[in-house]
Amino acid sequence: MAAIDKMYVHSYYEYDDLRRWAIAYYPELLFYFYDIAMTPQQWESNCKSYIKRQMAIAKRDATKAMTSDGMWSVEQLIKHYKESAGYDCPIEQAKEEVDAIYNDYYKTEYEWEDSYTCPIMNTPFEVDKKLLWICPVPCVRKYLEEHCGYKTKWYHKLFWKGKKHF
Repeated sequence: MAAIDKMYVHSYYEYDDLRRWAIAYYPELLFYFYDIAMTPQQWESNCKSYIKRQMAIAKRDATKAMTSDGMWSVEQLIKHYKESAGYDCPIEQAKEEVDAIYNDYYKTEYEWEDSYTCPIMNTPFEVDKKLLWICPVPCVRKYLEEHCGYKTKWYHKLFWKGKKHF
């Protein structure tokens, strides 16, 4: 299952808005949810686990690109690849990776929390088409435009259910 097939949300409130809309206007959509009973506490717990994992990964990756005196080095990363995998890493790739590792290493918990997304459902093509016509929830509109390639036209808005709430 490819990531593009899944719908991701950035906050519990987006998830909850969609779930409430589905209960009221399109209950069949609930069959495609991964978890229809997620609580704010579960969301928070998942988010904290994600932050902890990402910060550990950033620290681990920093050891690949940092010299013993704490300086960031492209040559150190190239040397790491050569020794660990026998890979001759191109300089441009190493520069990009060191920049990415550096940025991740210095991200705050708040920045990691802001980047957290969670997959909430996986819908087939037919359901996506129906959502285009009936769903006004902003996170669904964004998913349909960015991942499915649908453009919202003025006449789609005529058939939206529950639009006064969104």
